[in-house]
Formats: sequence, structure tokens, C-alpha cells
Amino acid sequence: MKIMFFIQDLGFGGVLRQVSLLAANLARRGHGVSVIAMYPKDDTWRGLWNADSIDIGTLFSRKPYRDIPGPITMLMAVSRLRRLLKRERTEVLYCFGGSAAMLVSWLAARTLPGTKLVWGIRGSGALLRLGSDNIKYKAVFQIPKYVSSSVPLVVSNSEAGLYVRQNMGYKFVKHLVIHNGIDTEKFKPDTKARNELRRAWGVSEKEVLVGIVSRIIEAKGFRLFLEAASAITKERNNLWFVCVGEGDEDYKKRMVLLSKDLGIYDRVIWAGFREDMNAVFNALDVLCSASYGEGFPNVVGEAMACGVPCVVTDVGASAEIVGKLGVVVQPGDAKMLAGGLENILNMLPDFDSTDLRRRIAENFSVEKMVERTEQALKEVLSGG
Repeated sequence: MKIMFFIQDLGFGGVLRQVSLLAANLARRGHGVSVIAMYPKDDTWRGLWNADSIDIGTLFSRKPYRDIPGPITMLMAVSRLRRLLKRERTEVLYCFGGSAAMLVSWLAARTLPGTKLVWGIRGSGALLRLGSDNIKYKAVFQIPKYVSSSVPLVVSNSEAGLYVRQNMGYKFVKHLVIHNGIDTEKFKPDTKARNELRRAWGVSEKEVLVGIVSRIIEAKGFRLFLEAASAITKERNNLWFVCVGEGDEDYKKRMVLLSKDLGIYDRVIWAGFREDMNAVFNALDVLCSASYGEGFPNVVGEAMACGVPCVVTDVGASAEIVGKLGVVVQPGDAKMLAGGLENILNMLPDFDSTDLRRRIAENFSVEKMVERTEQALKEVLSGG
């Protein structure tokens, strides 16, 4: 097969990590694979990209719009993508959303009968609400819903992701759930990396380090995390907390101020963006995912592959990933999150890192993701 992956932007995150794994492994199986993004977000994506042999490019050299692309930008994107599809004789165009990318992919493939379109849905956050009567908003966020019934296949990385889109009014001819794959060769226990990073952060082995790893935005629940952290430190004086990632700088400043107001400023490490994620996960004693919405949170699977237990909110596939080997709480409740963290801290001596790693290797392997994806794309081409 000749497959083109199309994503909204080249930036550090779970979407690019999964595209990298899929592209590299499908290429090894003999398929022609390329990757196109609408624009480069920053250079941090290069630290995630593991498929050096894959052609990767962008439709624009930089982001061509501020918030929502206008009609001229959309038409330019469609024209450029269609030209690439025709030149490469692409058989399958696999678009990993954003709404803008979904709309561009649909328009570009619409007049190419030799190219089958597949939409990949990531995330299961709150339903999109239009904050403006601007026609650009309506076009980008609403048109994909109305044309969804003409897309041959939609793949979600969680049941919740499908449910959210269906509640929005999307109509799918055929849909599948294919969970993300966790690279257990990259993410694995590493005592040396653990000790070195904890030493750099000033955390001793006798102390307990609880971390949140994500973009620093409101939807990821940083306020809840800090409020829960404050609550549990009242009974424990050996706790440290680390926030790993970058994002909304204004929001981050507010969260730093919040940590001061909560009295835990001296116990919170703001680690910023890091490429050594295997070391980050190994440095933790507990990972916390406090999100209001997720699809398949890679960080949970990656932490477990490193032998780290997790507390997660019950969103997306989070509860399915941890199974009985983690703690699941309802989203949006700092008190419940604090209780979940207390529970897992009390259970730390009983956790077997081998069991955590085995669950990921057996249920969420890269091989399983690639096999299911390959079969699904073959069926789309054959009209199945």
C-alpha cells in the first residue's frame, strides 16, 4: 500500500509519537509511507521522530493562521495536499484530526477516486462549543460532522472518543477502536537513569516523587493536581511533585502562583520540556493523570512500562490501561484525586513493577497496533 499520514502540526506530543511508530513499522512491512503536516509547530518534534527513513514534510513553512484557518488558507492547503496525493499516487490518506486537518483531508481526497480516506480520532474531551458566530468557526468545526458519513473508515484510539463524536452528530459508515501502542523497548525500567535524574532534581531515594506529565493547559487538570498535592502533604512530609511539559505560559504562571498560595511551592518542580522521557518516568514513584478528557493517554502506558503505578481520572481509555493495577477517580474533583493519591501511596510497597510492565506489553503493544491498522487499511482498499 501507498499510505500518507496527514496531521495538523509537527509538534511534540502523543499524535506524532503514534504516527512515528505506525509509519516506521508499516514501512518495515513493505508499504510506501509518507507523513505530511499542515505546518511545523516547533523543533521539539524531532526528539520524538523515530522513523528517519520516512519522508516528512509540511504544506506551509510556518503556521499560516492565528486561531482558525480562513477560506483562502484552507483552499491553499487542499490544493497542496491534493497535488501531493496525485504525485505520490497515494492509496490511503490517513488523517489524524484536528478539525482543520480533517476538513482539508476530506476536500483533498474527495475528487481522487484512487485515494481512500481514513480519519483518526484522538481525545475524548468535552464537546466542542462554538464560541463565535464567525463563519470560519462554523466551517472548521461543523462541516466535518456533516460529511463524516462519506468517510470510508474512522479509527478512534478509545471508545470514549467515538462516543463523543457520535454525540456531536457524526455519522460513521464504519468505525474501529485501535488503541495506541506503547514502545516497551524505549520505555523500560532503568535504575541508573532514575537515580541520576532524581539527584539532579534534588529528590532523595527516601522521598516520594509524584509527577504529572502533559501539556500545561487547563484541560489537563493541573489545578486539581496541585490542590490534591497540597491536601496530601498535610499528613506526609516526604513528598515531592514534578510537572513535566510546556504549554500555555499564562496558565503556567497562574499555577506557579497557586502552588505558593497552597503552601507547596518549595515542593513542586517545574521541569519544563524534556526529551529524556524514559528517565522522567523512571524517576517517578507515582504518575498522576488529572485530565478532564483524554483519548488514549500515552504517558500512562509509558509510565507503567517503566514499572511506575498510576492514578488516573476516568476519562478516555485511562481506566482500561491501568486495569486493576492502578487507582481510578472521577474527573474534576480535587478531593477525590487526593484520596486516590493517598490510596496509591499506601499501596506502593505492594506494587510489582513486572506486573505493570507486563500489562502494557500484553495489551497495548506496538505490534498489535500496527497489525490491526494494517488489516484495517487493507480492508478499506478492498472495499470491505
